[in-house]
Amino acid sequence: MANVAVMNMNGEQVGNIDLNDAIFGIEANEHVMHLAVVQYLANQRQGTQSTKTRAEVRGGGRKPWRQKGTGRARHGSIRSPQWVGGGVVFAPKPRDYSFKLNKKVKRLALQSALSTKVAEGKIIVLDELNLAEVKTKDMAKVLANINCGKALIVMDGTNTNVMLSAKNSFRKHNQRLRPAEIQHTGCNKRRGSENRGGVRIMADLKYYDVILRPVITENSMAVLDDKKYTFLVHPEATKAQVKEAVEKMFEGAKVAAVNTMNYSGKPKRRGYIFGKTKKFKKAVVKLAADSKDIEIFQGM
Repeated sequence: MANVAVMNMNGEQVGNIDLNDAIFGIEANEHVMHLAVVQYLANQRQGTQSTKTRAEVRGGGRKPWRQKGTGRARHGSIRSPQWVGGGVVFAPKPRDYSFKLNKKVKRLALQSALSTKVAEGKIIVLDELNLAEVKTKDMAKVLANINCGKALIVMDGTNTNVMLSAKNSFRKHNQRLRPAEIQHTGCNKRRGSENRGGVRIMADLKYYDVILRPVITENSMAVLDDKKYTFLVHPEATKAQVKEAVEKMFEGAKVAAVNTMNYSGKPKRRGYIFGKTKKFKKAVVKLAADSKDIEIFQGM
């Protein structure tokens, strides 16, 4: 029977728990797990793509020119696929990509995934997970104590303080980051729900990856006398991570407050191709009165 250590919120082992071999001790079936993942991804597809065929595009009611004698290729309609503005061959139409898996197959996939995690030593059991107040820093501290970078936290019920402490810690889009997710039994599982699967918590960033470069502008220089320093920071960095990075990178610096600003990319065009510049994030760091100044800004 599989045996897993039980830990408290400080990362200390307080006991052990035996897991049911019928769920956590079976031989993993990789093919079934693959089917479950494919089914989940297929069921998330909207299937709303729609392109016009040659029968649906506008124009082309008559032959563009006579068959012979013009020196040009023969054509019967300007809606033909080889014409600019013509129809699309085998054009995609709205369809439903979802498919069904039997209950026993789904159950076997879940049991295989759980058994694999137990075999790899990647299941952590906490005796409790309660926060006295809504505070992101406290949630980040708990995850650090149990040495948890990428994780799925499953709770028996809804804990408002834990969910609110977790929800602003980091975002979804950057694939280089390793997010943790939080999930509780009884959450809304409807297809298309924004809260499907849980809430993102915090980015696994090292302090030396948080500060990208100082921002040297007229406005940033004007507030140096108030012990305010402006930096370009990682788009996924939190205020707590910015504070930690500044205090570790600059000796004697004591951060009193951090304000962050997110900037979306500017629209750009190159020929007929439209796009946006990369989005970025600024942080204004205010030092405490007894803090040493940051030397890289001296003499500017």
